[in-house]
Amino acid sequence: MAVNVELEFRLLYDLDDDWMPFWGFGGNGDRFLGYGYAPREGRRCIRWFAETGLMTLGALADNEYGWEEWDVDLDESMERIANGTASGVGYNQAAGVADLMTTEVFRASITEKGERRLAELEE
Repeated sequence: MAVNVELEFRLLYDLDDDWMPFWGFGGNGDRFLGYGYAPREGRRCIRWFAETGLMTLGALADNEYGWEEWDVDLDESMERIANGTASGVGYNQAAGVADLMTTEVFRASITEKGERRLAELEE
């Protein structure tokens, strides 16, 4: 799956500022790809960014003072995002948009490769 270049820029830009939660992908997807951007599309986008090495997946640390990368493979990470963790509901359990907007099931972090790609897109 290739990602719309405008969406790719916006997500990398936001990732460069802070760790991005699930809704960052959903909200930006709605903005760039049209209202009604489904959670499954957000999932595809998250997987694409992770597979291409532009970001890593994890969650806010239990101590609430940082972020921790998950030490599991991509399939397990995507399972956590779909079905939830102690940190938040996954998109499969979300009762609606409000749940998706507030879940802390995961946060993504930009990688050095992602920073280089962002710099290319800014030129």
